[in-house]
Amino acid sequence: MGKRKNSSKDLEKRKKAKQHQDSQLSTGLFSSNVQDSDDESANDMDNDWENEEQDYELKPRKLASSANLVEGLPIKTSEGKIERVVREVKEEPEPVEESEPVEEPEQPEETIEEEEDEDAHLSPRERLIKIKEEIADLASKLIEDPEENIACLTRLRKMSESHNIVTSQLAIMALIPVFKSLAPSYKIRPLTDTEKREKVSKEVARLRQYEQSLVSNYTQYVNNLAKMARFSYSNSANNKKITPEQLKKGSLATKAACELCSSSLRHFNYRAEIFSIVIRRLNKKPTNEDDLAVFTKSLRVLESLLKEDEENGDITFDIVKLMCKSIRDKKFRVDESVINVFLSLSLLEDYDPNHNKDDQPKKKLKKKDRVHLSKKERKARKERKEIEEEMRVAEQAITVEQREKYQAEVLKMLLMLYLEILKAGSHTLESGRNDATLLMAPVLEGLSRFGQMANFDLLGDFLEVLREIMSDIIEEHNLGSFDTDIDDESGGMYDGRQIRTILLCIATSFSLLLNHGATGKLPIAVDLSKFVSSLYLILADLANDCDLEFSHKTLRLADPIALSAVPEKPSVNVSTKAELLLRCLDFIFFRSKNGSVPRAAAFTKRLYIAALQTPEKTTLATLKFIGKLVSRYDESLKGLWNSEERINGEGTYALGIERPDREVELERCNEGAATLWENVLLDKHYCPMVREGSRSLMNNSKSSAGNR
Repeated sequence: MGKRKNSSKDLEKRKKAKQHQDSQLSTGLFSSNVQDSDDESANDMDNDWENEEQDYELKPRKLASSANLVEGLPIKTSEGKIERVVREVKEEPEPVEESEPVEEPEQPEETIEEEEDEDAHLSPRERLIKIKEEIADLASKLIEDPEENIACLTRLRKMSESHNIVTSQLAIMALIPVFKSLAPSYKIRPLTDTEKREKVSKEVARLRQYEQSLVSNYTQYVNNLAKMARFSYSNSANNKKITPEQLKKGSLATKAACELCSSSLRHFNYRAEIFSIVIRRLNKKPTNEDDLAVFTKSLRVLESLLKEDEENGDITFDIVKLMCKSIRDKKFRVDESVINVFLSLSLLEDYDPNHNKDDQPKKKLKKKDRVHLSKKERKARKERKEIEEEMRVAEQAITVEQREKYQAEVLKMLLMLYLEILKAGSHTLESGRNDATLLMAPVLEGLSRFGQMANFDLLGDFLEVLREIMSDIIEEHNLGSFDTDIDDESGGMYDGRQIRTILLCIATSFSLLLNHGATGKLPIAVDLSKFVSSLYLILADLANDCDLEFSHKTLRLADPIALSAVPEKPSVNVSTKAELLLRCLDFIFFRSKNGSVPRAAAFTKRLYIAALQTPEKTTLATLKFIGKLVSRYDESLKGLWNSEERINGEGTYALGIERPDREVELERCNEGAATLWENVLLDKHYCPMVREGSRSLMNNSKSSAGNR
């Protein structure tokens, strides 16, 4: 206690002495009398000089200027003196912390522009380096501790909306990996009013604020991409108000949306808007190289999304819904590659609409098999089911019933779109080609794949439309009158697109009918003789097609006489016209009841005539099919190789050359009077395998005749 009292007394004495000295110094007087009067206090100060320096050091410093001064390294002048360097620095505005999770305090848009004006004295390279450093610093803070530095996300998102194209581009690209690392692979639902009012812990409140701020910034970022993606070289060619910077931002925004779609963000909030940005680029196939690259990338992204979404189906449902609406709004003015995107659907591979669980009657348990539960047990089971349902919704899992519902909705939208395109194209074939007629081949290919799942109510509409399309093409190429006074441009050879369309109509009609016939849901008999006769009619023209075995992947030189130097890409990616022909023949004679002995004999003669003109591989495939046909109908067809015994003798065989007064008819060709004299020419074919195939068919017919 004594030490404390003494120390307090000494402290008071020192304070009084200091005050007295300060007063003397302020008046400019410092006499010896004053020093003599304070000898006792001075001696005490000398004894404790260390404490006096300590008190002096603890005093706050005051600067002459109120501005923020930063002391730099001292410099040495030419005279050898060392001078102090002090410079003034302006304070940067601190990021505003968000008080509420959803309603963020918006920073003024002029803040970034003012900072850019301050850097006007810097060179372009220095300015670029400074922008990169700032963006990298913000991104690194977000990745290190996102909850603590969530304000950096708002700052970075504001920079992406800057009018400076360099700042905007760098910020847009920097936000892609930031959102990939921050956003989860599920949707964050908004808080309800009850959840907002309830009291939660600090950690929960902090997490909620972080999630809502993340969703808000992501939403505004996607909206900004949607605004910029509207500008492209194709739709802005005649608009002089659009600047090159806006076009660059438009391409960059679409590429950024493609990157977001291909990442885990396709499961995050606001994904329908991202899909809309990508699908909007598919409205028209561009001619500009930059836009064409973006167009191709958008197609590949959508194809990959449809292929990978096999287990859930929610992504496929959103994409198909948006694409169908976009194609209808454009009145089918889209490229055929857009329709071919639907061929990548993997959701419908295991879908069987004919075995729907809802149609099957539910089995009721007998009374003796039921388990007796008390009232309390039933209540507990009900509560347990509710908890399980809430857990499933929280996990955002897709049940089997939901997946089947998505499959049914996707199939319905797809088939309705196909039917609308076919109807629009069939009504305008006579007047000329329009946008819908250019989509016939891809629609028929898609219908041949997914049409077998169609409901019986749509079967009649599809068959009627397919018959109209096929009949219009054939009537367009019928020979008109030989009167020289009439200038008739009808007739002539079919082009590759028309032959392909007819083959696809035939294959699709049989595919639709056979599916319903196999499941026993076909209440009436449908006559497809018109499709069979049409195939018989075009065989001669099909044999003269030079690209019969070629696909778009085949490497070949372009035709120098053709109008376009670029070879036309077929709508079908895998099937050539030769493969489609064999598929149609297989449908007629081996997978349906449309095959008969007269039809088999007529097609055999017609196929032998075509084999003289077709390429090597197609000729081999044709001979193999004829051998398969002979093995099924056996003795009924072997008379075609015999010129003496089995000839009917009544009339002559109608070769099938078109005449003005008579069409090529399958039933009136008098196939009984036909002889396969083409074997003599095939026996001298340049390909040894073709020669062996024709000889084996001839020897097989002779051996059977000898056995008789």
